[in-house]
This record gives sequence, C-alpha cells and structure tokens, in this order.
Amino acid sequence: MRTRSKLVLTAIGATLLMAFAVGTASAGRLSISNQNFRVTFSDLEFTAGELRNDCHVTLEGSLHSRTINKVLGSLIGYITRVQTGQCNLGTTILTETLPWHISYEGFSGTLPEITLIIIRARGNFRVVTCLAAAEFFGRFSVEPGTHVVTGAEVPLERNEGLPLTGVLCPSPRLGNLRSVGMGSVMLLGATTRITVTLI
Repeated sequence: MRTRSKLVLTAIGATLLMAFAVGTASAGRLSISNQNFRVTFSDLEFTAGELRNDCHVTLEGSLHSRTINKVLGSLIGYITRVQTGQCNLGTTILTETLPWHISYEGFSGTLPEITLIIIRARGNFRVVTCLAAAEFFGRFSVEPGTHVVTGAEVPLERNEGLPLTGVLCPSPRLGNLRSVGMGSVMLLGATTRITVTLI
C-alpha cells in the first residue's frame, strides 16, 4: 500500500513538473491580434536647446508575424508611413529612410498579465534645418484581463540626447523627444483595437 502511494505521489509530481515546464516554455512568445497598425499622437514634442516643435504625428506599419518571440533587440516589424500635421515649426520626415525598423525591447507586468510592451524604432526626420537621427523608444500599454492595447507613449526618460546634425542645430547638438499624453493604437484602416496575449 505504501509503495502504491509513493507511485501515485511520484506520478502527480511528474505531471505538475511537466505542466510547469510546458507553461514556462510556451511563455516565450506574444500573440498579436493583427499585424497592421496605426499609432496617432496628438502632440509629439521635440526639443533641442531653444528649439521646440510640437506636431500631430501618425505612424503606420506592420509586424512581420502575429507571433513575436520575446528576444531583446529582435527585428519585429517596420514603420512604413509617417504623417505630420499641425506643427509649430517645419518638420520633414525623410521618406527615403523608410521603412523604419522596429525591434522588441522588453515588457513589464506580472506574468501571465503583461501591462507594457517596449519597442525601439529607428528613422530620421528634420526640424527646420536640424536633422535628427532618431532611435527612439515607445511603450504600449496593455489592459490586464482584456489584453487590449489601450495606448502608446514616447517617454522622455528613454528618449533624451538624440544626436543632431545640421548648420542651425543647437549646441551640444542633442535633442529630446516625448509624447504629450497617450497616443491611440488601432488596426490600420479601422477603429478596431489590437490585443496582445502571452502564449
């Protein structure tokens, strides 16, 4: 009888261990409801010395797959279109540098609930005659439970000291980029929200 109890306990322990192992192994990916996205910022602020530019900015792009491996620095998609409007200074997106690369840079939250996804984008834009080589970070907020991406932001603490070139760029030729408030994140061409789940 004692031997049988030991066998049952061993079997239960092995089952739990296998379930934990499978759960841990499968937690290495993110599942996105749609690959095509539009992010709209009503106020994206760029500052460099006395130079300050506020713009309405829309970013459009796509992810390579609806499944993303949580590997830091991995290329996950592209920004293929950028529109600016209502700028207090002239801003030009250097379209020849499109598409801008997007890489995965981490997440925040208590597994299995993710509350933030961090990405990095690389591209170039010009404010008046000042060229900014942008390698900026963005954060996407995810609502626990529903997994809906509720908004995006460009946080100042991750986007200070962007390198600048150009004849009228201020010394020491560093700029800062941030979003004022949260930007909206939608499925491209629709008003549908995007969801992110851990798999």
